[in-house]
Amino acid sequence: MCFTPLIIAHRGLSSRFPENTMRSIREALRLQVDAIEIDVRATKDGVLILMHDETVDRTTDGRGAVGELTWSEISRLDAGSWMSPDFAGERVPRLDEVLTEVAGRVVLHIEVKAPETVRRIVHTVKLHNAEEWVVIASFHKEALARSRQLEPRIPVTLIAGLREVERGGGIKTLIFRGVALGACGLALHHSLITRDLTHYARARNMSLEAWTVNDASEARRLADAGVGAIVTDAPDHIAAALRMGE
Repeated sequence: MCFTPLIIAHRGLSSRFPENTMRSIREALRLQVDAIEIDVRATKDGVLILMHDETVDRTTDGRGAVGELTWSEISRLDAGSWMSPDFAGERVPRLDEVLTEVAGRVVLHIEVKAPETVRRIVHTVKLHNAEEWVVIASFHKEALARSRQLEPRIPVTLIAGLREVERGGGIKTLIFRGVALGACGLALHHSLITRDLTHYARARNMSLEAWTVNDASEARRLADAGVGAIVTDAPDHIAAALRMGE
């Protein structure tokens, strides 16, 4: 194998610990991954928290939309018991807590779930002097454009799934749109990525990232294709599989 992609821990070490929690992030840091990906939303009172879904229902013992709950309400929720009683009492973290914890030890990919939160996210990143070790990622092109306007030093990555590729006119068109946005990467569902596409993107100073890859054979295929990064719930498993294939 002539190319080893970066390993990005999806929502922390989420195969073994509750996603988007401090425990999951700390365990990923212990593995010395290349990067950690988190999802960020804003509460009703504007506090930036880690949460993938629009509601707290799936990953906490609470109910309701994130944007309709205050930080005080969300801070009291149990964000660990849904996965195992061993993680009872794990809380939903704030973005500023995560930035303090990571502190530049790895690259932190912040997925913007709602474009209107970009200004607050960029402001928080700048308060932590994290411009050089944070990447802003989003399915929303307007979020990336706004981030670039607010702080050009923070790299941005465009995310696309099967639906976005179909609606956007294909992957090569999305690569050009990413370039126009000033994006350094295009994150695609792993099934879409081929060697020809990785070469096409690299020739345009764009790196392709594959999400979400938990199968060792698929990870090796992507590495052989020259993918720049692999997003995975199981970074330890995937890193070991890639080392075996070297």
